[in-house]
Amino acid sequence: MISKIVAAAVALAVSGAVFAETNVALGKSTTASSFYSSGSEVFPSANITDGITSDSGAPYAWSFWLAAQGQNANSWVQVDLGSTFNINGVDLFDTHNRGYYDRGTDAFTISVSTDGTTFTDVASGSFTDAQWKQQTGKDISFASTDARYVRFTVDSVYGGQSAGLAEMQVMAVPEASTSTMALAGLGLLGFVAMRRKASQSR
Repeated sequence: MISKIVAAAVALAVSGAVFAETNVALGKSTTASSFYSSGSEVFPSANITDGITSDSGAPYAWSFWLAAQGQNANSWVQVDLGSTFNINGVDLFDTHNRGYYDRGTDAFTISVSTDGTTFTDVASGSFTDAQWKQQTGKDISFASTDARYVRFTVDSVYGGQSAGLAEMQVMAVPEASTSTMALAGLGLLGFVAMRRKASQSR
């Protein structure tokens, strides 16, 4: 009975460590095709990895990215993850430019790259009118792929003034941590020892 408990614990520890998704874009550096600045207000690309999924903030500290005035289709914003990760999806939050509802993204394409030069499209989609207005978020999944750079390209917009995005979370499946694997290894050794002791006592 004890051996079964140990085996179950080992399996649970390893599976939990391997398959727990994490947002590897949080706080990472970003770039964009352009960003909107009125002189008194700026909406830089860095806002898409600040962890804030809604339209909030104040002048010079807004929480979302807007492309330059009139920049709609083909505008893009991307995150540099700092190193290559195996990723399998993105969680996206649109912007409607606070209470103005005059900017934001409708259709989009997600592409990835390992070198920041050659990009491959991995997914496409669009925000519903409700997702744009309520910023409820949209989860996009795709086949696991290695990437360091993840680009969000705007294909069409809401509002007509310019493209935008509040937040992009990039989901990766990390390898098990060293401590977790060590615990799993100790549990496995204990399991083997108990099996050996049981066989010797027969």
